[in-house]
Amino acid sequence: MTPVLLLWWLFGEPPVSVEEIEAAQKADRAREAPTAGSPVAPRPDPPAPQAAARAPGSSLTNPALSVILDADFGYYGLGRPDFLAHGIAPAGDDPKSEGFGMQEIELAFQAAVDPYLEAALFLTVPDLEGVEVEEGYLVTTSLPWNLQLKAGTFRSAVGRNNTQHLHLQHFTRRPLLSPLLLGADGLRGPALQASVLLPLPWFATFYAEAMSIGAPEDRSAVATFGGGGRRDPENLSYTGVLEQYWDLSEDLSVLAGLDFASGKAFECAPMEACRERRSYLYGADLYVKWKPPNVVHTYASVQWTTEYFGRTIGQGGPTEGAFYTEPVVQVSRRFWVGARFDLTGLPSGPSLPRRHGLAGSLTFTPSEFSRVRVYGQELWAAGLPSATVAFLQAEVSIGAHGAHPF
Repeated sequence: MTPVLLLWWLFGEPPVSVEEIEAAQKADRAREAPTAGSPVAPRPDPPAPQAAARAPGSSLTNPALSVILDADFGYYGLGRPDFLAHGIAPAGDDPKSEGFGMQEIELAFQAAVDPYLEAALFLTVPDLEGVEVEEGYLVTTSLPWNLQLKAGTFRSAVGRNNTQHLHLQHFTRRPLLSPLLLGADGLRGPALQASVLLPLPWFATFYAEAMSIGAPEDRSAVATFGGGGRRDPENLSYTGVLEQYWDLSEDLSVLAGLDFASGKAFECAPMEACRERRSYLYGADLYVKWKPPNVVHTYASVQWTTEYFGRTIGQGGPTEGAFYTEPVVQVSRRFWVGARFDLTGLPSGPSLPRRHGLAGSLTFTPSEFSRVRVYGQELWAAGLPSATVAFLQAEVSIGAHGAHPF
């Protein structure tokens, strides 16, 4: 491959002149125009709704099916046991082992059930350790008064990162606050969600959820968010989320969220029994996106996400919090550069001492169906040795994967 062709493949299509475009359009019109004396075929009638529903590719008979593979190779600087001993717990879909690994396999099934319901099922195999139901739910599509119901098992609307699957992440590992405040697998479980689009001059949606989140098997954790697996109202977790969206210009948009959750916390200490107290989680998230609508001018774009969560354990109990911010810049058609700063212990508490993290990622996307990422992270805290994380991640998507929320 010559250097010119290599540069074209990496950074975009070669420029096309105006004369070439006009010549191609003229040739298309000449082929479509009927010649003198030739019969003109009548325009066929549109297909009946029943025929359209049975047409190949219809979601009623052929749901959107996809498989996403995430493989990785890398290491945790202190070795994973020492790394975990220093309090840096991985999220459920973070790399679990050093060397070569299969970070996650996701199987997705999405379809319209009928004019009133849509359904989705997402199965995952994290680190080849067995099949999990990450999400499986029904969503209404035609309720009055801008209402929508969602039922099944799914990720809570609390926060921005919590709602995202692994393949939507711009980094190989989730933010530190995710496993420490929301649980190893995030805030998700069997639940019922009601949402309403508020009658305001801008887009504003309010979500209310009741969730059943099980108690962790590892009782050594401190103040883990959950409800012991019991489904009675006293032990359910409840959330409320307000999302607001503004188009500030043709290029710039902003999404801001206010989050609240309440659930049973299990306080466990070595050699002591666990106590149950209700904990309260509150926070805010901000997502800013700049992207010109016409990619002929530039492929550059910027996405910037910031989240903060605080948690209070019981009435008058300790309060602890964590924060992260991550800008991601598209520097060319196929390359993305991201950075993230994590801070836990803001304020510090029994399970969240003051720790810092700085991560960077470089992502190459040959197409919408594959990507390769180099990821590095440095973690440090007062009185502890620093830890270095480095991973190479490769992702491949097979099949038609349905769109995710903005």
